Amino acid sequence: MAKKLFEKAGLIQIPGAAPKEPVPKPAEEVRAKTAPGSMLHFMSAQSTAIKEAESLREELARYEGALPVRKLDPRLVRSSVWANRHAASFEGPDFAALKEEIAAANGNVQPIKVRPVSAGAAAAGGEEGVGRSNPPGSIEPVYEIVFGHRRHRACLELGIPVLAMVEQVNEQDLFVAMERENRSRKDLSAWEQGMMYARALDAGLYASNRQLAAAIGRDLGDVGKALSLARLPKAVVDAFSSPLDLQFRWAKLLNDAQQKDPDGLMARAKALAARAEPLSAKQVLERLLDLDEPARAVRGSEHVIQNERERVAIVTSDEQGRTVVRFDRQLTEPQRAALAEAIRTFLGLPPGG
Repeated sequence: MAKKLFEKAGLIQIPGAAPKEPVPKPAEEVRAKTAPGSMLHFMSAQSTAIKEAESLREELARYEGALPVRKLDPRLVRSSVWANRHAASFEGPDFAALKEEIAAANGNVQPIKVRPVSAGAAAAGGEEGVGRSNPPGSIEPVYEIVFGHRRHRACLELGIPVLAMVEQVNEQDLFVAMERENRSRKDLSAWEQGMMYARALDAGLYASNRQLAAAIGRDLGDVGKALSLARLPKAVVDAFSSPLDLQFRWAKLLNDAQQKDPDGLMARAKALAARAEPLSAKQVLERLLDLDEPARAVRGSEHVIQNERERVAIVTSDEQGRTVVRFDRQLTEPQRAALAEAIRTFLGLPPGG
């Protein structure tokens, strides 16, 4: 009875009121009320998640094996004990061009590689190497350079962050990575390589030349030549304008000269180091080996003419003993005419026409 009364009450409509219409529910909610609908909704959500996960995996695979790269304050980075750059590597037109390139790009595009400094590690660098790359009195470094000394130095001098890969590596891995990277760039001199090898052997990083050569994948003979240059007496190296001038093919020549006539080699080296006139690296080699002694006996001594700032001319002799005056600047026509008259007067000849 009560049920019928409720049904009849539902048929009653209030005048002026719009009839109520049922609000449709979302299709997903309708489907979800049934078991097949719930399963379909679940599988759709899972399919979207699977696609997203697959996309992330593909993106991650692109960086598999890559090291994290970050920008570091160059003052936080120092050279390691295996640093192989001579101070001359941070001078001259090549380094200036590198520095200009990095400045134009507002940083080094090719990252260097560093490792965290171990707690209590000693100060790095040697007398013949680059030494500490961060300036004295700066903040305490927390990274050591594995490779990229010149890029780091350029950023340090420019006062901009250095882009670097950070990886924890041991001493031998650092040595091998530094040597291989520098060799592939072909801008490390024979003497710098020899100093690097000598430092590793002296420190006991490798037991022999052969073991070192095998570790870095280098010919044993090349390692020996580089070491011969590095083991030369300091006076012989100082005879050259820069140790970077030393070449692999000169190793045997200089080593033989040292074995046959060590006193003579040292005497010639000291005389060359004190010379006033500039000589090419080849000329220094010839004089160290005493190859041009007969010619120099005929030529005699050289006389340098210079002002307070620079050399302007040199008076010397050629192989036949004829006197040669060579100026370091161009002369005007009136100056050449005046020089000719001065020579006539010097030789006691009448003035020219």
